[in-house]
Amino acid sequence: MYYRSLFSFMAMLTSLNVYAVNGIEPLEKKLMDKNQDVLALEKQNESKEALHRAAFSGYFPTLNAVTGFGKNRTDDNPSETGYIGYFEGKLNLYRGFKDQTILSQREIDQKISHLELEIKKRDLRLNLTELVSEVISLHKFQHILEEEFKVTQIQKQMAAKKVAAGLTGPIDNFEIDLRENEIKIEQTQIDQKHLEVHQKFIRLFGEDISDTELENLDFSGMEVLTQAPNTEISLESTLDFQQVYVLQEKAELEKKEIKSDFLPSVDLSYNFGRLTPSENSPMNFNEYKYGLMVTIPLFSGLDTHYKTKSATLLIQSVEKLKLQKRNDIQSDIGILKTKFNELKKLLDLNEQKLMSAQKYFDLTLAEYKRGIKNSPDLVGSTERLFSSKKKKIEFLKELELIKAKIESYAS
Repeated sequence: MYYRSLFSFMAMLTSLNVYAVNGIEPLEKKLMDKNQDVLALEKQNESKEALHRAAFSGYFPTLNAVTGFGKNRTDDNPSETGYIGYFEGKLNLYRGFKDQTILSQREIDQKISHLELEIKKRDLRLNLTELVSEVISLHKFQHILEEEFKVTQIQKQMAAKKVAAGLTGPIDNFEIDLRENEIKIEQTQIDQKHLEVHQKFIRLFGEDISDTELENLDFSGMEVLTQAPNTEISLESTLDFQQVYVLQEKAELEKKEIKSDFLPSVDLSYNFGRLTPSENSPMNFNEYKYGLMVTIPLFSGLDTHYKTKSATLLIQSVEKLKLQKRNDIQSDIGILKTKFNELKKLLDLNEQKLMSAQKYFDLTLAEYKRGIKNSPDLVGSTERLFSSKKKKIEFLKELELIKAKIESYAS
């Protein structure tokens, strides 16, 4: 029963997929192999598995070797003093189902440990998606700024010819020089952000990730990015809800274990060796004793009473947490879906703006060449065009992250 339950639980975990950018899989694998938190939690999983195996010991007999010095006195016999030495065997037959409860608790501990590992992996994938999306957007911004700088250089040459021909004043040169400086400032800011992202890679991987490993990464296609995310998300299957659910199971099992302390226990015992203290040498190991022992708890100093009360309050506490977690997940998913729909509309509007900005730039450039428009008009149309291109990258990055977060909830 346990293994079928655990395998079913693990199948649920392995079916959880996180939405990711194109080409991120090798980095994800490297991250899971390198991240120290993941490695630590994997060791914790192994530890919980060992403890679960140890819980089966309650079903097996115990065997001990006992030796020492003792004294026996009864009404019929004089005091017997001396050395004792014997083997002691014991088999528990009944303990209020405490062994089964402990075994179930160890199973729950394994589930909790597995969930902690999967939640950590999920969070790391989301962090990686965020970092990679930032890198992709920065690289695209760099290309856009390089393109804009080249266009500005061409415009600068055009303005210089006009000034030299006396068709306009030096203000044309100043206007374009100003935009050129603004582009350089933006490029410097992009370079600084790029360095910061690489520092974050070091935090995740324990080492830097070269741009060579990142150059083949890209946002998902427009068709995939703008596709509506999975709306059939089962709250009970989310990692966060499962975590609270198994905590509730553990609290209930702890209460069940405490209740077993109220019940009698039945043990079969067998002793063989020298049971009666004696100073004779050599000692004869020719005595044995066996019995069926029933132990009935009468008073534990109210220890069991207060532990039961504590376990009951803990169950009530976890139940409240479960209800709150359900509300939190529903709210988070609702906010993310609303944000997705908003970003999709903004992306569509920006696409229309981008087409209009391209037409406006082409017309302004043509009229500038004919002397109808001046440099401020040309610089303004250029800035609008490239601003729309950069805005598109921002929307794509946000869509990538929003979909990644939504898909991380889905099984």
